[in-house]
Amino acid sequence: MSNPIKQKLKSILILLLVILLSSVAGGSFAIHKIRTNTKEKNFMIQNGCWSVNPKMDLTDRYQRALISMIGLFALRESEVLYFIASQDSDGQPLSSEYNYILEGTAPDTRYWSYTLYGEDYFLVKNEANKFGFNLNNIQYLPDSSNLPELPKNTRKNHQISISSEPKGDNWLPCGNEQQFYINLRMYNPSPSVYQHLESVYLPKIKRVEQ
Repeated sequence: MSNPIKQKLKSILILLLVILLSSVAGGSFAIHKIRTNTKEKNFMIQNGCWSVNPKMDLTDRYQRALISMIGLFALRESEVLYFIASQDSDGQPLSSEYNYILEGTAPDTRYWSYTLYGEDYFLVKNEANKFGFNLNNIQYLPDSSNLPELPKNTRKNHQISISSEPKGDNWLPCGNEQQFYINLRMYNPSPSVYQHLESVYLPKIKRVEQ
């Protein structure tokens, strides 16, 4: 191959690399901008380690951008409430470096589910092909269990182990993520949930010793 052709190919490769790096940098800046502005606008309601958007206001450009980034095809709040946890109950970021126990009781809603997402807001690949639990496939605690931090077992108490290594039936793999998220979806919640978004009982997420 002649030197002029080699030089031309080299120039093309350099140009493609510059375009790729610019796209990555631009995308990172855009994500940072969306996160910063949504926090500043403060339209999320906080309840313990969970946050929820009480109104899918599609006229707000930052809400639209956030939904397109982390909740594409999300339904309106009249149908589903999306509670997102990015930190544990002590306020520390959720990371695959640690193990966690999620403890909760079935929420007052027609249908509910938990899903774990990675730092890129996509499902975390794992050999077990486990990505979440719902009211039909989770293993509930026996009626005889006595956990003082959970409400009386009238609405099916449960625990989920979150870790990189297998931890039994209710195990949710978190892969190797510097930051991951748990999404609790409530479909057609009762009116009391909408009325008390900041105080309705929600699961605790506790870091445990490995």
